[in-house]
Amino acid sequence: MIKLVTDMAADIPKSVAEELDIKVLPFMIHIDGKQILADINLSPEEFYEIVESSEEIPTTSQMSPADVEELYRSIGKENTIIHITISSKGSGINNTCNLVASQLNEEGFDITVIDSTMFAYVIGKVVVEAAKMAKNGASKQEIIDFANEAYARDTAYFLVDDLTFLRKGGRIKATAMAISKVLDIKPILNINDGLVEAFKKVRGTKKALSTLVDFVEDRMEDPTENEVVILDSNAPDKVEIVEQLIRERVKPKSITYAKIGPIITSHAGTGLVGVSFKHKKPYTEYENK
Repeated sequence: MIKLVTDMAADIPKSVAEELDIKVLPFMIHIDGKQILADINLSPEEFYEIVESSEEIPTTSQMSPADVEELYRSIGKENTIIHITISSKGSGINNTCNLVASQLNEEGFDITVIDSTMFAYVIGKVVVEAAKMAKNGASKQEIIDFANEAYARDTAYFLVDDLTFLRKGGRIKATAMAISKVLDIKPILNINDGLVEAFKKVRGTKKALSTLVDFVEDRMEDPTENEVVILDSNAPDKVEIVEQLIRERVKPKSITYAKIGPIITSHAGTGLVGVSFKHKKPYTEYENK
């Protein structure tokens, strides 16, 4: 059988991971002098409280090669493994997994590691679909091709109140523009080439949220047949506005809500809202302006 593996950065809810037998590799989070094991038992809501009650920006660290090897050996003796990781430019876990997989494949294991180049449920949505494909009898190559095509085509667009977390965590391109709080300038970001990129600034939250929906309206493939994913890290008021605008202007087949989990929240902070959807063409072919 084919088993899907991912990591906590994919933000797959615990119930979904258990239902589809998706193995989720944890991370360690460091905050206020403590180490927190971020596995599927740590809910996003619990972590929002930790972050918002602390004056310190959390840091994360990946699991060791030994941890990865233990996971692979536990499920790989009788199964083919497809492991989809957080962007290799955002974490070293992809490189670690490739090294371990290479060694085990020489022993006869069948392990493929895929760099999603993405973050949050932009990773997880594809992993979930891949797990469903595996349960329905799809081949390894069919699943790999599906995942690679999806990550090349689709991205997410985000609104953050400021770039402090992303800048300090090194997860945003150095070309990010300065943001003026005095003028109420809000940054619009997307995931591009494996990193978060600030490419547009808009004055005022309402205009910025409307801009997110502009991207959905202009770039989404056949809304009547596809869903929009609204992502957030404890930003219910923004989610409500985005949802209303999407229902009015886009009218997609469905809307899915995805909480941004502990790993991405550690590097992006709370109060973030974003949208992800199936694009008409690869996201790199659009001009962001």
